[in-house]
Amino acid sequence: MNLQQLRYLVTTADEGTMTGAAEALHMAQPALSRAVRGLEEEIGVTVFERKGRGIRITPDGREAVAIARRIVSEVDRLGTIGARRVLRVCAISGLAREVGSPAIARFVSSGEGRAALDVVDTADEVVERLRDGRAALGIVDLPAPHDLAVVALGWQELVLLHPPDWTIDDPFDLTELPRIRLVSPGTGNWRDNGVEASLRAYGMEATIAAESDRDLLPDLVQQGAGAWLSYGRQAEAAVAGGAGMVHLLPPVVREIGMISVDEPGSASTAFIDIAKVEMQGTLLADGDPMLERAVWITGSEVRTHTAPSAPSAPPASSEPSAPAAPSVP
Repeated sequence: MNLQQLRYLVTTADEGTMTGAAEALHMAQPALSRAVRGLEEEIGVTVFERKGRGIRITPDGREAVAIARRIVSEVDRLGTIGARRVLRVCAISGLAREVGSPAIARFVSSGEGRAALDVVDTADEVVERLRDGRAALGIVDLPAPHDLAVVALGWQELVLLHPPDWTIDDPFDLTELPRIRLVSPGTGNWRDNGVEASLRAYGMEATIAAESDRDLLPDLVQQGAGAWLSYGRQAEAAVAGGAGMVHLLPPVVREIGMISVDEPGSASTAFIDIAKVEMQGTLLADGDPMLERAVWITGSEVRTHTAPSAPSAPPASSEPSAPAAPSVP
């Protein structure tokens, strides 16, 4: 008995005739008949009763066909395990575009294997998917929970996008932010909450002029509704579309990293290495002079007194003096 004979048995049962089965298997009917008859003799069961050009499955034959079908199915599944292996990566929407998409494109085009990118709303959801096994890698703002393996990619500067007809200083004093119109992803959004909480740490309140889906914020900026924070490739795309851009004073940065439950395996390591190469042009390395005077945003909060390299940013309790208003609408 061999696997080929079992496939012959299953195909003959499915086709209902020896002629149809032979055509489906691309073989001569006499050869198929001999193979099926040989299997019947080996197992001691008449599987098919021949009726003219057709066949009928016997009661014992139905059990034999069912067993053969399960065996063939399991063998087929065994042969596809490698092909079905997928490296599943999870990230919040901004980092999915900034890091996930370009890294996955390079990962698959380089022949490293299959990959999937899942997008969620918060870093907590990324961590949850890692812990319940729905993702192998997560892309988040650091720091991450201490029980997870972390590979830091680098620091990213946040910049201020503004309408094309605005004229404001570059760098733009962070304490002047409440004096200009801002667009926002909406009350309750974790990033919006972080920005507003950070301004309050400076004794300021944001002036939100318009709210919309995060993906539409660059359009609102370009069309004159207000300014908003951006970074990396997203900022470059907005500037290419006509938005203005200035740096912030003090600089605002965030650290980006890959996280996993266990130490990364070979596929995860290959993905991380690719992501490092893809992000070289948009990330600051440890030791960059900008980090010495930067404000650190972690995603859910801005830490004005615990930035990456002992920053000189004002502590949370400081009260800045009122600056002159920028020359914007």
